[in-house]
Amino acid sequence: MELDTYQKNAYLTKEKKVLVVAPPGSGKTTVMLKRLKLLLEEEKIAPRKIIVLTFSKASAVEMETRFSAKGPVKPFFGTIHGLCYRILRGQRGELNLIYGKEEFILKNKLKKQLKIEDEVVESILRGISKYKVMNFLSLPLPDLGVREELFHKAFEIYEEERIKKNLLDFDDLQIEVLKLLSEEKFLRSFQAVHSHILIDEFQDLDPVQLKIVELMSKDQSLFCVGDEDQCIYAFRGSDPRGMIDFEPMFQGKKLYLKYNYRSKENIVQYAGEVIRHNAQRNNKELLSSRKEETKILKVFPENQELMLQHMVSEIKKDAYKSYAVLYRTNQEGLRVKEYLRKEKIPFMSRDGYNFFKGFIAKDILDFIRASCQGDREAFLRIANKPFRYITKEEMRKISLGEAMEKVLLDPKKKNYTLQKHGEFLKDLSSLKGMKTARMISYIEQVLGYGEYLSSYAEKTGRDEEALLEELEEMKEVAAYYDNPLDLLAASVKEPEVKEAKVSLSTVHGVKGLEFDKVYVINAVEGFMPHSASLSNLEEERRIFYVAITRAKEELTIYSPRFIHGKERKRSRFVL
Repeated sequence: MELDTYQKNAYLTKEKKVLVVAPPGSGKTTVMLKRLKLLLEEEKIAPRKIIVLTFSKASAVEMETRFSAKGPVKPFFGTIHGLCYRILRGQRGELNLIYGKEEFILKNKLKKQLKIEDEVVESILRGISKYKVMNFLSLPLPDLGVREELFHKAFEIYEEERIKKNLLDFDDLQIEVLKLLSEEKFLRSFQAVHSHILIDEFQDLDPVQLKIVELMSKDQSLFCVGDEDQCIYAFRGSDPRGMIDFEPMFQGKKLYLKYNYRSKENIVQYAGEVIRHNAQRNNKELLSSRKEETKILKVFPENQELMLQHMVSEIKKDAYKSYAVLYRTNQEGLRVKEYLRKEKIPFMSRDGYNFFKGFIAKDILDFIRASCQGDREAFLRIANKPFRYITKEEMRKISLGEAMEKVLLDPKKKNYTLQKHGEFLKDLSSLKGMKTARMISYIEQVLGYGEYLSSYAEKTGRDEEALLEELEEMKEVAAYYDNPLDLLAASVKEPEVKEAKVSLSTVHGVKGLEFDKVYVINAVEGFMPHSASLSNLEEERRIFYVAITRAKEELTIYSPRFIHGKERKRSRFVL
């Protein structure tokens, strides 16, 4: 492929510290590899002196695979976490990380001691990561994702376990390496070995990583490639300010790639119109090398069912080799998957997410198992959701095989408790024979599961509306299965991972990928932008921008008027 003027100027630059600002489809990886080849073959830099950093391990492997230099010694290819591990291990010897088995044990400890679900544990761990980074750098503390009291209890348990077992997490790795690099003697010894640093996806660095790069590259060669408009990992601490403030931060220069070689011209123009509303970005020109016009279809169906009907009718025309259905959150994909299965359209689930493993879906399925199959373990998991005064001793007796009625309807109990337990068993038994969708409404309203979700939101700080939306999603998917046993069977199917023409994914799951035709679904207020992220509206706009710039040939955006029975406003991003 013949490089354009901007690509050539970028990889041939004589500047010591450079940030190449690269829009979608501009060939940034090609430029990075050309720069690496130039350093090795023309400037004769020893491979061991070069560090090549990428955002993910998979990207590092891909970059190394595409690098075709011969010889026993290669540059370091890896993530910044991998580099920090290598540096710290060189100083301290064997390191024990919170990873694999240790991570599993720690998550279970948090879950059991705090009586919280997996999703809240994950939210807390993300909060701990951001808290450590911001606290170390004396920056304003971020939104912790859960109630402050719960977070600090979790942090205390987490740190106590970590210190007791002499473990490090990835943030500890980075912070310890930053401390080392802050020592002049160590920094000089590091720089004597490594003189050239190349960084891909520069926009995804968090504040500690930026500091590490700032120190490592002091008086050294630095070549970075990134795009602040594609910075969509705020939940991991990524911050686009490194892209904006590169020149004063690194005393370097910005160069710009301008041509998108992926998308037809009006897709590039539309994407530019969308993203220019962000303030936190470089002022850059977005051009398309492809001058053909294409269809950008904006569809406003009455509801999601009509949206799916329209989308499937388009896919069945089989006009292209690849399609992507993109959404903001994992939960939104469930209904799409069930609809495509019903229509017998093969698809690949790129995120590997299984909605039925979320705690709300698992609870609903346990209510069904307990009522329709007499499953004792399922019964014990939902017995106190909401709290029904069923004691641990009573749970133990039931788990050992005693009849539920005998344990719960013991006449020695107080009248109030006896009445509550009697009502619960009667209501649970009433589920038998109901159609699936009605059964879930009954679980929510009569068996009190909606009340349980409200109290859970109050306890953890989770958004109650988001929890109820997830329950609504479960109801609507259940409507595809009249018989609840069919829903149980569907829930244990593994996500589709085989290659297929149609890919389903969150926007985050397809960053860096491209498809002939892209469908962006649920482009409405509350979904895209997401209601929980309105405080970071620029990031939400970047997510939408990444979605639409995956399209090569055609783009369709759906904004249903009603979702889960509620009227929705068209997304402010749909221009």
